[in-house]
Amino acid sequence: MSNVHTLRNINDKGAVGSLLGKHIPPGHQLGSIRESELEKALRGSIKSASDIANDYKDLQDIYLERVKDFNRICSGFNNKFSRLNTANTELKAKYSAEIKSLKSSIKILERKATLVQKASSADKIQILSLETKIRELEGKLEDIDLECTYHDLDIMGGVIEE
Repeated sequence: MSNVHTLRNINDKGAVGSLLGKHIPPGHQLGSIRESELEKALRGSIKSASDIANDYKDLQDIYLERVKDFNRICSGFNNKFSRLNTANTELKAKYSAEIKSLKSSIKILERKATLVQKASSADKIQILSLETKIRELEGKLEDIDLECTYHDLDIMGGVIEE
């Protein structure tokens, strides 16, 4: 593979010149204008290849720096998400305990309200029963008063008749 040249071969001008000389058969020398054009094109290609290699290295450095920045930013996001998840879990636990406590308090208050309503109903029934007994006793008292009055009148009437 005598046509393949590396950058080292190209940078070594003597090697390039000797390679060009090998490919040109004796007696067919290129004209100096054509030769200088080829040398100029070869130097341009060498410079262009060298520039491309340098640009590639620069772009690779920029890419690696961007990858580092991206990883750092992702790590920051992951830390923030982790802290938010922890805070969210703590708040859920706190509020679910508070909700459970409030539900328990509501059940206790509902039971108390039911008991008070039952007691109130029982008290109302007892009050009505007592009021009925009071009326009965008042009625009996009136009957007894009337009997006493009649009895007193009978006694007085008997005393008067005698």
